[in-house]
Amino acid sequence: MNDFKRWLPHLGVVVGVCIAVYALFFSSGDEDLIRGKLDSLEEAIAVTPNETNIVVRAARIKGAFAEILAKEVSYEIPELAGANRSSGRRALASLAANAPRLWNTASVDLGPLAIEVDDEGMSAVAFGEVTLTATRQSGQLERDNRTVSMRFDKIDGEWLIVSLSVSAKEGSPPVEGLQ
Repeated sequence: MNDFKRWLPHLGVVVGVCIAVYALFFSSGDEDLIRGKLDSLEEAIAVTPNETNIVVRAARIKGAFAEILAKEVSYEIPELAGANRSSGRRALASLAANAPRLWNTASVDLGPLAIEVDDEGMSAVAFGEVTLTATRQSGQLERDNRTVSMRFDKIDGEWLIVSLSVSAKEGSPPVEGLQ
C-alpha cells in the first residue's frame, strides 16, 4: 500500500500529460469545426452529372443547409438576379438547388479560406479567394476565382454561417433563370 501511495503523484502527472496531449492533437478546435462546416458546404452545393432530379437535390441541400446555415442567413451574390442582399436559408437552398440549370458539373474550393475566431470564441470570419470549377450545359469549361467572406456565429453550441458575401465578377451581368 505504501508503494501505491508513493507512485500516486507520478500516476497523476502521467494522466495529466495524456489529457494535455489529447487536447492538443486530437480534440477539435473552433477552426477545425468551422473548416468542417466549409467542407460540408462544398459538398452540399456541388453539382454532379447524375443529379438530374431538382426536387431530390433541393431536399438534400435543404437538409445539409440546416446543419451549416443559420435560418435567417443573409447573403450577397451580385450575379444572381434578385439574390443581392437577400436572406433566408430556404431562399438560398432554392438558388443552390437550381444550379444544374446552368452547370452539368460544378465544385467550389473553399479550402484556401483563412479563418479568424474572436477572443470569446462566439463568432468567426472565413475569408479569401475561392475557385469555382464548372462545366456549362453546353460543355464549356469554366473556372472563376472570387473573393468570399462568411461570418459564423456559435448558436446553441454549433458554428453556423449567419452571413456570406461573394465578390462580383467584373463585367458580368446578372444571371437570369435561377430563381
